[in-house]
Amino acid sequence: MSNTMFAIWIGLSAGILLLFLYAAFLNLRRRQSPGAELGDLMNSFLPVNVEVLSEVMNPAQQRYLQETFGRDELLRIYREQVSLTVECLRRMSHNAALLQQVGYAQLQSSNQLIASLAQEMVDAGVHVRLYTFMALIVLQVRSSLQVLPLFSTVNIGDVRGIVAQNLLPAYALLKDKADHITCLKFSSLHESLAQSL
Repeated sequence: MSNTMFAIWIGLSAGILLLFLYAAFLNLRRRQSPGAELGDLMNSFLPVNVEVLSEVMNPAQQRYLQETFGRDELLRIYREQVSLTVECLRRMSHNAALLQQVGYAQLQSSNQLIASLAQEMVDAGVHVRLYTFMALIVLQVRSSLQVLPLFSTVNIGDVRGIVAQNLLPAYALLKDKADHITCLKFSSLHESLAQSL
C-alpha cells in the first residue's frame, strides 16, 4: 500500500512540475508577443457572481443544509454547489488570463505608472489562476475518489480554505488592479469592464 501511495505522489508531483513548466513557457511566450488591447477583449470577459460563491463557501450555510435536508437531497445540493463552484472558478481563471494579456501589452508603456500597474495586474492574475487551478484539482481528485466508500461525496468544504481565504481576496485584488489601470489608460471602458468581471 505504501509503495502505491508513493508512486501516486511521485506521479502527481511530476505532473504538477510539468504543468508549471508549461505555464512558465506560455508566460515567457506571452511576454515576447504583443499583447491584446482591452477594447478587443471586452466581449470575451465572463461575469462572476462572487457573492453567490461566497455564500456557497459559508460554513454556516453548510451547517444549515446538513441540519435541514436528508442525505439524498443534500447530495443533490452538494452536486449543484460543486457545479456552480467549478463554473465560477473557470470564469475567474478565464478573466484573469484576459487581464494578464492586457497587462502584458502595457508592460512597455512609456508611462511608468501604467507599466507598474500592468505588472501588478499580471502578478495578481497569476495568483488568481494558481488558486483556481488548485481548487479545481482538489475538486477533480475528490470527484475521482468518489468510487471509494471512504469518499462518498464531494462537497464544498474540500475547497473552502483555498477559495474563501485565498482566491476571493486574490480576485478582488485583480479587479482592483484592473480598475486602476482602466481609470488611467482605458477610461471609456472602465464601467463596462467593472460589470464584466
